[in-house]
Amino acid sequence: MPELTIFIVEDSPVVLERLVEAVGDVPNARIVGSAGAVTAALEGVRSSSPKVLILDVQLRDGSGFRLLKRMRTEGVSKPETVIVVTNYPNDDYRHASRECGVDHFFDKGAEFHKVREVLLRLGQAA
Repeated sequence: MPELTIFIVEDSPVVLERLVEAVGDVPNARIVGSAGAVTAALEGVRSSSPKVLILDVQLRDGSGFRLLKRMRTEGVSKPETVIVVTNYPNDDYRHASRECGVDHFFDKGAEFHKVREVLLRLGQAA
């Protein structure tokens, strides 16, 4: 069965730990890297070619949207599935997510559990 490779872009150590735990029991899932900043994330995604990208909006050196735009302009392949998790689930961010080709947009506070649900579905399909 193919492996579900995941790269996480999150600058909060606490949230990163929660995301790692959410991936923990997903069948065939493996975290191939993580980063807390746009430049490090760009290099990590380029070198690991993950199937799934879990992405925060607010990062130390920019935004998750900036990362997605740089991936496009620098020819870095976009993962099959992009999941945004944010503490700022406003309409502007939702719109920007759609514009950037994000597949799932979740509020960290109210919808965090949905990240794991999506990963379980993807893990079963892998």
